[in-house]
Amino acid sequence: MRGLRFLILLLLPSLLCVSAREPERSLAPRSEASLNEGWRSMLSDAAPDAPLPWKGAAPALDAKGRPLLQAAPEAAETFDDSAWQALSVPHSWDRYHGFTGRKHGNLHGTAWYRRHFDVPASAAGRAVFLFFEGVGSFAEIWVNGQPAGFHAGGLTCLSLDVSALVRPGADNVVAVRASHPAGIRSLPWVCGGCERAYGFSEGSQPFGIHRAVRIIITDTLRIVPFGVHVWNDSDLSAESATAHVRAELRNSGDRARRFQLRHSLLSPDGALAAQAESRGELDAGAASAALPAALRVAGPKLWNPGAPVLYTLRTEVLDPDTGSLLDCLETPFGFRVVSWPSREAGSRGTLLINGRPVFLNGTCEYQHQLGGSHAFAPEMVKARVNQMTAAGFNAFRDAHHPHDLRYNAEWDSRGLAWWTQFGAHIWFDREDFRQNFRQLLTEWVRERRNSPSLILWGLQNESMLPEAFARECTELIRSLDPTSPSQRLVTTCNGGKGTDWDVPQNWTGTYGGDPATYSEDLRSQVLVGEYGAWRSLGLGQAGEQASPVSGYSEEAMEALLGTKLRLGKAAAGWSVGHFQWIFATHENPGRNAGSRGEQIADGWSRLDRIGPANNKGLLTLWGEPLDVWYLYRAHSVPLAGGATVLIAGAS
Repeated sequence: MRGLRFLILLLLPSLLCVSAREPERSLAPRSEASLNEGWRSMLSDAAPDAPLPWKGAAPALDAKGRPLLQAAPEAAETFDDSAWQALSVPHSWDRYHGFTGRKHGNLHGTAWYRRHFDVPASAAGRAVFLFFEGVGSFAEIWVNGQPAGFHAGGLTCLSLDVSALVRPGADNVVAVRASHPAGIRSLPWVCGGCERAYGFSEGSQPFGIHRAVRIIITDTLRIVPFGVHVWNDSDLSAESATAHVRAELRNSGDRARRFQLRHSLLSPDGALAAQAESRGELDAGAASAALPAALRVAGPKLWNPGAPVLYTLRTEVLDPDTGSLLDCLETPFGFRVVSWPSREAGSRGTLLINGRPVFLNGTCEYQHQLGGSHAFAPEMVKARVNQMTAAGFNAFRDAHHPHDLRYNAEWDSRGLAWWTQFGAHIWFDREDFRQNFRQLLTEWVRERRNSPSLILWGLQNESMLPEAFARECTELIRSLDPTSPSQRLVTTCNGGKGTDWDVPQNWTGTYGGDPATYSEDLRSQVLVGEYGAWRSLGLGQAGEQASPVSGYSEEAMEALLGTKLRLGKAAAGWSVGHFQWIFATHENPGRNAGSRGEQIADGWSRLDRIGPANNKGLLTLWGEPLDVWYLYRAHSVPLAGGATVLIAGAS
């Protein structure tokens, strides 16, 4: 690339540092601060189906590259927001709207958020960023009354360079207009009532600033967001391994800058395992190509399911003349090799991780909570993960949209295998849809590709994508992840062409079929992306059985899932595994209620019922563990972790 010259040098280990376990952890000389507190917000009186103030995939840009956003008094620096609601983020305005029993219950409209924030005087001449982890569905952002940025989607991150808009040493104001109009046709994520096949997008979409926000201050020569990529190839052995690294830099200053780029791979005890350096120069305003490095490690410690070992890759940008540190990030990384079996029926379908067979006893979860939609605080993420691991699951599948990045940090550190998911059942034959789909897909991969827990890329569940577009997206994933398809396959589930694998579902015993053949089914299907059971009667009603009249009791649910757990284990040497649907019952607006209570009743009296709900969860809508959660724990958790006794039929 023009303006870039570099030389690669290999160095011997010579440094001791402290490692970290957070994705993209900023270290000095970077500084960052949370902006989660101190917001004021209002739900606008704009019509819920008002047209968006821009045409196409994004607003046009002015001569300075800033978005031409529609002017609004709420964006003005001097606007009086004292009458607005004070709150913190993560936050969603769509709270209980999806539980009102309506076909299209989710809230639509526009919401405003405003916050004052300080920028230290020391930031003068440095780069200042606002980093939003998720604003749904469309975000327009102003700083000190000036347009700062735009993002469509809501489930991937946005980093805005606001250096030219902030006032170091003074008060600053950020205003965010979050739009969630009805009838979105330019995004792969819409609510269940807006999807053409009602309910099959399965749940609400976030409305507001539903994930964390922070301010980041760096040198003008810096590592770009998610610009460090680290992986290992399949040639890993007990004797040696190579961590391949690519790093992307940007110089937003007004002069060319020379740099020294140093990668230090730190072992779990903080000792330096390997190091590599490169040198180069970037013109003013230029971005680098992905600068390569290779770090060879003798006797690598491996990331294994249930026994994860994480290294830390420290990436530093230095001034080659003075040796001063300009920028620094740390990235958790684990060495492992994933080997997929043949998907042909009749072949032995064993998944190998580091040469050892692994049977995936997985679960799926929508990032939904009653009254909060997608707005999970970090403590909520950790609590959900604790509940899953306590039930004995060793694998997780996103359902069916990108989750908070704190989830994959948990999978990496706890040693659960992870099947990430981009979307479900959505296709709109429009150019702005294609454009946004590609952009969001790129962001999704870049944000997640460093995780050793990640073993499958899920393009769509019950895919509606045309085969040619799915193939294009598969190739886009491969261009961003060199471990696909050698270690990570691209999938659809229960329908779809154009990827490596259309993983089947198995609903025998729920939608017809014979659950007694589940072991044979699992051997022939190799991997089951979903299995599960309804529950539509009261909690713990001893002796109730499923029937067309009475519906599905908790006992009938336990009997079916218990059968599939037992028969699934019998197929462990011949199949990859299976994923229970779904861990926590969640709202499902737009989905028709079944004749036996499916999709509406969550085990309470009629007056207490709220919905529609996908009531196949091991937890109720209120987050309470059912008896079937204890069934999973009793079946899957070793006695050393504490015995669980499930007394069947107790009332």
